[in-house]
Amino acid sequence: MWQSIVERHAFVDCNDPAPAVRRWQRIFTQSPTRHAEALANAAPWISYVADELGRRGLPSEYVWLPFVESRYQAFRARGNRPAGAWQLMPATARWRGLKIADDYDGRLDFVAATRAALDLLDYLGNVFDHDWALVTMAYNAGEYRIKGALERARKTGKSMQAEHLAVSPITHEHLVKLRSLACVVARPDAVSLTLPAFDHSQQLARVSVPHAMNVSQLAALAGVTTAQWLQWNPAWRRGYVDGGAEILLPRALIDDSAAAIAMATPTPIERNAVTPHSDRNRVHVVRSGESAWQIARRHRILLAALLKKNGLTTKSILRPGQKLRLP
Repeated sequence: MWQSIVERHAFVDCNDPAPAVRRWQRIFTQSPTRHAEALANAAPWISYVADELGRRGLPSEYVWLPFVESRYQAFRARGNRPAGAWQLMPATARWRGLKIADDYDGRLDFVAATRAALDLLDYLGNVFDHDWALVTMAYNAGEYRIKGALERARKTGKSMQAEHLAVSPITHEHLVKLRSLACVVARPDAVSLTLPAFDHSQQLARVSVPHAMNVSQLAALAGVTTAQWLQWNPAWRRGYVDGGAEILLPRALIDDSAAAIAMATPTPIERNAVTPHSDRNRVHVVRSGESAWQIARRHRILLAALLKKNGLTTKSILRPGQKLRLP
C-alpha cells in the first residue's frame, strides 16, 4: 500500500526536500517506533482515502491531509469550530453538502466527510489551475485568502509561488507538514523508519444500509461490539443509522455483513444516544506542536484537571503520539 501511494505522488519531490520539510520529518519521526504505530493505526483509513483519490485522479499526497489535520481522529467540536478527521469548518461542510445537527454531524461520518473533502480538493484544483501546493494552502486558509495573496504578489511584482506568498505561517507550515509526511513514507530509511505491514483485509470499505437500522443491530450483523463498530462509524452515536446511508466495515467482514444487512428485518428504532465504553475513558492523541493548554481548550476542560489526570505539570513536555486521558 505504501509503495502504491508513493508511486502516485504528483507534487512532492523527496529527492531534495527543503530544510523546513526535513525539519518536520525529524519532528514526526523523533520516535520512529511511535510514528510507525501511528501509521499502523491510521492505515485502514489511509487505504480507503488512497483508493478514493485514485478513483478521482487526485494526487496521492492527500492521504496525509487528514493525518496533518487530526491523525485521522474523528474530533468532535461545538460552535464554529472544525471537526472530524478532515477538520472541516461548519460553513465549508454545509457548502459541500454535509448535514450538521444535534444528533448527527456529517463531518464525523468518514464516508460522507471524505466525499466532501475530495469534492473540495477537486473544486480548488480547478480554481488554482491544479497547482496542488496552492490547493493545499487554500484548504487550510480558504480560497479567498490565497486568491488575495496571489493578487497582492502580482501587483507588487513578487513571486507567486506558494512558498513565497504572504500568508499565515500556520498555512505555510500546514503545506510543509504534508510534504514531510509524504517524504517520510517515500524515504523511510532516511529517518530510520520501518513502515508497518498492512493487511488489506482490514481496509475499510463502504456498505449501504437500505433501511433505518439500530447501531446495535448493525454491529451484531457484522459480528462486532457496538464500541468497535463506532470506531469505524463515529457519526452515528444517536443509536441508529438513516436508510440509504453508507457505513464503513473492514473488507474481512464485508461480504457476510453486506448480505446480512440487506436481508435483515430492521428492529424498532431506538433513538437513544450510544455511549460506548471508550467514551467513558476518553483519550486524546497529542499532535505535533500541541500544548496542554490547546488540548484542554479543544475539549472544553480545565487545564488543571487535564494535567492532574495525567500526572503532568505546566512544565511537562508533550510528544507527538502521546496519549492523554481526558477528565
